[in-house]
Amino acid sequence: MELVDHSKPVIEDKEIVSDVRDEDLTQKVLRRVYAVGKTFVGVKFKQAEFSQCYFRNCRFIRCDFTGANISKSNFRGSQYEECKFHYSTWEHTYLDEEFLDRCLPSEENLARDLVRTLRVNFGHVGNYPAVNKAASIEVALTGQHLFNAAYSKQSYYRSKYKSWNRLYHAVRHLQWKALDLLWGNGESIFRVLGCGIFLVVVWGAYLAWQYPQFSWPESLRVSVQAFWGVSTTPPVPDGHLAALTALRFLLVGLFMAILIKRLARR
Repeated sequence: MELVDHSKPVIEDKEIVSDVRDEDLTQKVLRRVYAVGKTFVGVKFKQAEFSQCYFRNCRFIRCDFTGANISKSNFRGSQYEECKFHYSTWEHTYLDEEFLDRCLPSEENLARDLVRTLRVNFGHVGNYPAVNKAASIEVALTGQHLFNAAYSKQSYYRSKYKSWNRLYHAVRHLQWKALDLLWGNGESIFRVLGCGIFLVVVWGAYLAWQYPQFSWPESLRVSVQAFWGVSTTPPVPDGHLAALTALRFLLVGLFMAILIKRLARR
C-alpha cells in the first residue's frame, strides 16, 4: 500500500477584520478564527475544518462548503445566499434554525443527509424546537427520495435504481406512506388524532349500514362511546366493540410514543 502525506494548512487564532472575496480555503483547518459582521463572497471552504470558530452576523454569498466539517463553532445571525453545503457535517455548533428553510441542497437524498446531521447538532446545543423541525423535514425528504427512486422518470434514478431495487423502493415508499397517514412517521400528533376521528366516523357509517336499527346520528354516538370504552344503549355488537377497543389501544399507544419521543429530545 502506497501512502502520501496529507497535512492540512492551519489558520489558527486569527481575527478577520475585512470582507473576503474569491479566497480559496479548500482543505484548510480554521481553528479559533473570529469574524463579526463580515461578508464572504465566492470563498471556497471545500473540505475545510472549522473548530471553535466564531462567525456571528456574517454574510456568505456563493460560498462553497462542500464536505466541510464544522464543530464547536458559532454561526448565529449569519446569512447564506446561493451557498453549497453538500456532504457537510455539523457538530456542537450554534446556528439559526432558518438554515433548514434556505440552505438545503436541491437533491433530496443529499438534503436528507444534511438535515440528519443538523438534527443531531441542534440536539447537542439544546435547540429542541429546531430538532423537531429537522426531524419532520427529514421524514418528508425520506418519502420524497423513496418515491423518486421507485417512480421518477429522471435518468439519474432510472440508471441507479433498476429492476428489483426499484420494486424494493416502491414497497418501502408504500410502507412510508401508510405510516405517514397513520401518525406522520412518528412526528405528528395531529395525524393520530385525525386518524382516530376518521376511523370512528367510518365505523359509525358502517354500523348504520349493517344494522338498520341504528340511525346515522345514533350509530355515530355509540361508535364514539364504544371507542372510549363507555357502555352504550343499544349495545354495540361484541365484534365491533372488540375492534374499536383494539384501535383505541393502538392509537393511544402511538400518541404516547410521539409524546415521549418529543419529551425525550429535551
